[in-house]
Amino acid sequence: MITKKAHAKLNLSLDVTGKRENGYHDIKTLMVMTDLYDEMKFSKSDKLEILGDFDFDMKENFIYKAYLALRDYVGKDLPFKVEIEKNIPMAGGLAGGTSNGAGTFYALNDLYDLKIPKKDLIKLSSSLGADFTYMMTGGTKLASGIGEVLEEVRPIELDNVLVVNPGYGVSTKEVYESIKIEEKRIDFDEVLQALYDLDIKRLNKVLENKMEDVVFEKHRDLLEIKNKMREFNSASLMSGSGATIFGIFENKNDLEDAYRHFKRTYDKTFKLKVGEKFGSF
Repeated sequence: MITKKAHAKLNLSLDVTGKRENGYHDIKTLMVMTDLYDEMKFSKSDKLEILGDFDFDMKENFIYKAYLALRDYVGKDLPFKVEIEKNIPMAGGLAGGTSNGAGTFYALNDLYDLKIPKKDLIKLSSSLGADFTYMMTGGTKLASGIGEVLEEVRPIELDNVLVVNPGYGVSTKEVYESIKIEEKRIDFDEVLQALYDLDIKRLNKVLENKMEDVVFEKHRDLLEIKNKMREFNSASLMSGSGATIFGIFENKNDLEDAYRHFKRTYDKTFKLKVGEKFGSF
């Protein structure tokens, strides 16, 4: 049996910079890995089994898609059973599904001793979605293009982060269909410096997610969560296309106060850490 920890990521700011003729959007985003993860236990089997207490469409699941990609790449079947302890909220802007798919690439490579180099696994995974390039590597990265062009930046380490998920997902596709491209760009140098300084007041001015307006128009409760999170002395933002809201805190006491408040209403409330030791398999 092989166990993989599929970690969640956060978008600490997200800019939508343009739209291509093929309908894809260009973005720029600052991504980090967290210590929130799904535990995946893989073993060889005579058929494919995905076991876990969550609902999914087999053909749309990234575990299944990763299996198909690897099977076709090596030219032989790679049947397995995976048991998943799901902690990352689904369709929550935390890339939980992509992280599960990334874990599958690495697990099957180990399970069947395929000896595929990491760089080739990353290239193979990128055909499944732009997020895979980052989720296969982790770290603190600025992503551009459609999310597949990665730039390393000085690591961000945060000890006091809270995430609140309302218990429903948001369709990334629908958000992109409704979004308007603004002329004003996010200054990521400012964002990074405020994060390194852990300047909460400054962060609330410079952290930005260009998807928020579209999502908040349909889900006012998310805006209320964000605003309430700030009342507990945090810098707060929506991650990705939602529906998860995160808050960055300067001290643990404020974090604990916020956690107790939100946990009473939202079961999917988690205290997190951000750092280089999380993520990447």
